[in-house]
Amino acid sequence: MNITIFVLGLCMGSFVNMLVYRTAVRYNLKVYKIHKVKSSRSFCDFCGRQLTWRENLPVLSWLMQRGKTRCCQKKLPQLYPIIEVGTGIIFLIFNLKYPWWQFGWGYLILGMMVLTLMVFLAAFDYKYMILPDFAVIILIVSALILTFFDTNNIVPYLVSAAAAAGLLAFLNLITKGKGMGWGDVKLAVFMGLWLGYPKIVIAMYTAFVVGAIISLFLIIKKWVTKKSLIPFGPFLILGTVVSWWWGNELWRLIFG
Repeated sequence: MNITIFVLGLCMGSFVNMLVYRTAVRYNLKVYKIHKVKSSRSFCDFCGRQLTWRENLPVLSWLMQRGKTRCCQKKLPQLYPIIEVGTGIIFLIFNLKYPWWQFGWGYLILGMMVLTLMVFLAAFDYKYMILPDFAVIILIVSALILTFFDTNNIVPYLVSAAAAAGLLAFLNLITKGKGMGWGDVKLAVFMGLWLGYPKIVIAMYTAFVVGAIISLFLIIKKWVTKKSLIPFGPFLILGTVVSWWWGNELWRLIFG
C-alpha cells in the first residue's frame, strides 16, 4: 500500500508540473513559447509536440532523457523531478500519519487532494510569486466542508480563519503589499479553517520563523538583497503541513 501511495504521489507531482505550466500560460506569465497544439494531452514545453507515454513517466523520463526533451534537446527544469519526488514523499508520510484503515478512504482522498493543491501553490508562488485564486478557493471550500462535520467546533475554526487572515491583512497594509500579498491573506483563511486553534498558532509560528531563517541565509549568501521580494506562500504551506501533522505534539512540547 505504501508503495502504491508513493507512486500515486509521483504521478500527482507530474500533474502539478503540468498544472503550473498551463496556469502560467493562462495568466500570460513569462513561460516558454510553444506552438499551438490541438490536443489537451501533455506536450513539449518548447516545441509543442505531443509527448509519448515514455516521456510522461514521473522522474524516470527526466532521468532517462538526462534532463532534456527528446524532441528538441532543450534542458528541462530540475524543479520537475524535485516536485514529483517531493509529492511522493509527502503522500507517503501522510499515509503513515493517517492510515486509511483508521481514518477512512474519504479522509485519505481529501487529504491527498489538499496536499496536491498545496504543492501546486507552493511551486507556483515560488516561480511566479502568485497564489492562483482557483486553487485557494478549492482549499477553502474543502476546509469548510470538513469544518461543518465538526459541529461542536465550527466557531473556533471560523475565529481561527478570521484571526489568521486579519494578521496577514494587517501586515499587507502596513508594508503596502511588499511584505505580504493578498494571496497570502486568502491562503490564511484556508489555514484557519483547516487547522483551527491551537494548530493555527503553530502554523503561523513555523512559517514566520522558517521564512526569517531562509531569508537571512539568502541575504548572507548574497543571493538576494534586503529589498528583494521573497514569496511567503511556500512558508505558509510548510507551516500548514507541519501543524496539521504534528501541531498538537508541538503545542504540548512548547506550552506543556
